Amino acid sequence: MPSGKTHIRIDVFFLILMGAVAVYFQEDLVQRFGRDRLVEYGAVFAVSYLFGTFLLSPDLDLKDNVSAKNWGLLRLFWRPYAALFRHRGLSHAPIVGTLTRILYMAVVIYVVVAAGNALFDMKIRMSFHDLRAANCNLALTALAGVCAPDLLHVLTDRAFKR
Repeated sequence: MPSGKTHIRIDVFFLILMGAVAVYFQEDLVQRFGRDRLVEYGAVFAVSYLFGTFLLSPDLDLKDNVSAKNWGLLRLFWRPYAALFRHRGLSHAPIVGTLTRILYMAVVIYVVVAAGNALFDMKIRMSFHDLRAANCNLALTALAGVCAPDLLHVLTDRAFKR
């Protein structure tokens, strides 16, 4: 199996390749989506792709991995996740694995913010009702950006099985 650094190199290569393809078809894309929307969605995709590459790898189900190290001291945040999921199990399933990590982050952040609200009366609103104001197209673009490196990760693991 490729190392974590190899996965990162592959992901960055494909992001550059996708950027080159977008530049090549820039005029067609601008006509279809408009310049502002194209830049906005392209930036959201690229940032979420890099977030997925460097911080949200499927290998977070391992106790020691490159992505967890990239979190710095916050890598402890991922220890329970590594204990919950067996390596190359559900967390390595394309899209579903990504969603498990996003859901895990959401639950942990919700619990921390709820505790902060209860203990320090921070008055931070948290409800599903507030999510209705979110731009669904941008959210789907961000999800695609996070899922793409995961898909590459899984395909690379399967292609280079030892």
